[in-house]
Amino acid sequence: MKNIFVTGISGCVGHYVFDTLAANPDYHLFLFVRNPAKLKFNPSAYKNITIVQDIMDNILCHADVLKQMDGVVHIAAGWGETQLNYEHTLELFEQLDPNRVKKIIYFSTASLLGPDNKIVEGLDKFATSYIRGKYLCYKELGKLAVYDRIITLFPTWVLGGDEKHPYSHATGGIKAAVKWLWLLRFLSIDVSFHYIHARDIALIVDYLLKNETKQKEYVLGNSLITADQFIDQMCQYYKRKIYFKVPVPIDLLKKIAPCLGFKLSDWDRYCLDKKHFEYRTVNPSFFGLKSQDPSVEKVLVDLALI
Repeated sequence: MKNIFVTGISGCVGHYVFDTLAANPDYHLFLFVRNPAKLKFNPSAYKNITIVQDIMDNILCHADVLKQMDGVVHIAAGWGETQLNYEHTLELFEQLDPNRVKKIIYFSTASLLGPDNKIVEGLDKFATSYIRGKYLCYKELGKLAVYDRIITLFPTWVLGGDEKHPYSHATGGIKAAVKWLWLLRFLSIDVSFHYIHARDIALIVDYLLKNETKQKEYVLGNSLITADQFIDQMCQYYKRKIYFKVPVPIDLLKKIAPCLGFKLSDWDRYCLDKKHFEYRTVNPSFFGLKSQDPSVEKVLVDLALI
């Protein structure tokens, strides 16, 4: 039986990853969790589950446990901080036994990337605390004794959530968009992006733990889609007709944002100027797996927002 240490299990992606890994009798999962009450499953119902209750600030207190791990899936992230995403993540990896651990699945973010999936230099100067931490951590990975065991995942826009799984942050945006669909359907914004459902991410994590791959970095996402296409497909799903569209220039959005009470940060302006978040992405089909949420309609059905 392989010991797998999993962080971030109480979040959206973590719950879907749990569904997949807990079903494998070859794994004993050590779930590192701040508050077990947030779990939407009963850990005591599984013989191959051990709860390690603590916060990432205290990760060094669990060095003895970490040295017994054959694999790690590090999903945990601090949305408003740098330390968890940087120092504490490196501390976790440094406690692993290089002679034992075989696979480390590390979740970064596609926000670090520019054209050709290259890291955008200087992000620590203007990005949010969350992205700054991910950026600084990525820069240090090559110094680790276990670096050759690390597979870095760069998720794009992550969707997911239902009664048994917490909603992702991005899904919160979808829920808000549904309420404003009466207006959004008539607006056209020149923005494009990738998205992927957390269930598909879990399939990829499971595959990477089981199989050897040449690549050590993957950007997770479906094919590029424009904001207009996404809204159009939402309208089709919710049976809202579109009679016309009014183009909304990005420069106009930057000008009116302060009038609406939104103070744009340097990162906000960077994202608005970038507009097209296009990467070379992979999804389950890249690994010979069947995607569970290949379309906007399927995502909306699974999100169960109505």
